[in-house]
Amino acid sequence: MVCRYCKDMVARLVTSIKGVSRVSINISDRTVNVSYDSRITDAHVIRMTLHKAGYKIRMEPGQIL
Repeated sequence: MVCRYCKDMVARLVTSIKGVSRVSINISDRTVNVSYDSRITDAHVIRMTLHKAGYKIRMEPGQIL
């Protein structure tokens, strides 16, 4: 994710997932932080949504999403 378009697209994709309440995106760090209701969705659904849209998911050791 390197541009404003990508930031907006990621925000739209993630916020469209039922149960997601907040998305924070940092373009320079290429990070996305998501707050969600685990009774409705989970990290796997969020990762797969981004993956299907063509974004690579890079997980850091100990990182949940």
